[in-house]
Amino acid sequence: MTETKRAAGMTKLILDTDIGDDIDDALALALICCLPELELVGVTTVFGHTIARARQAQTVLKTAGEKFWKVPVAAGCAGQLASRPVGSPVSQQDHVPAQASASLPDDQLPAIDAKHGVEFLIDTFMAGDGNIVPVTIGALTNLAVALVKQPQIKTKIPRIVSMAAEFHRPMAEWNIKCDPEAAHIVFSSGIPMDVIPFNIGKLAMFIQAETSRLAASSKPLANYLTAALQAWRAGWKQPLAQPSLFDPMAVACLVKPELFEWKTGTVRVELAGQQTYGYTTFTPGEGHHRVAWSCVREEAVGWYLKQILGE
Repeated sequence: MTETKRAAGMTKLILDTDIGDDIDDALALALICCLPELELVGVTTVFGHTIARARQAQTVLKTAGEKFWKVPVAAGCAGQLASRPVGSPVSQQDHVPAQASASLPDDQLPAIDAKHGVEFLIDTFMAGDGNIVPVTIGALTNLAVALVKQPQIKTKIPRIVSMAAEFHRPMAEWNIKCDPEAAHIVFSSGIPMDVIPFNIGKLAMFIQAETSRLAASSKPLANYLTAALQAWRAGWKQPLAQPSLFDPMAVACLVKPELFEWKTGTVRVELAGQQTYGYTTFTPGEGHHRVAWSCVREEAVGWYLKQILGE
């Protein structure tokens, strides 16, 4: 394939992430860097200590190679729109995420983009040709605020890809729970959405043999992910924990949608219930939302490792 043909078929995206706590965000950003079908035009961080999250995102990009060194990374909303905010350590602006210990020192990284993450989203979408896809793998606060502040960006976003929600069991999935009001704004925006829910990540979960393959690789990006994985385990005091590929599957669906069984319909976020605040429901039929309903673990995880390891 020529470079011209490759560029013509590339999908442009902005990754909006709460990288730093669970390991799957770093795994997702690394996957983006390994896929020639994708063009990463920026990264925005959300929820809690967004500066530390930005530094880890920059570390992944620096490790991925010179091509990614100039990708802008902007720190976004630390707080929430939620009327009942999540009260946990990771929601605090002074809480340093567990994987920060795996980040490069500040003097080895470029400056974080001068724009706030919301402004970065608005400016990038408005200046674009309507072909930049936001991929949200954290709370949806940045994108929700951008939609409220500049409604015209709706005309500039072809679709949204989001790791969020759950439909196979009654629960408030974490990325929804962190800011249900923001999630409601995004899901009710009318913009088409591809949704990777919680159950997909639980299906696509590493086993020890697969993390061992990652650790045995000589590739710098795999080495970094192994270090971040160790920091994640140490931070959560779970030395044998295996990653669930929640967020990498959101990236995967951009280039490999056939990994999933899909259902189309409408997703709604519950805001009123005392016990069900942040729960999500899915109604099949006509609607703007396409939900990944299931996947085969071996196919999904095998495909992921093949991209990361270059096999």
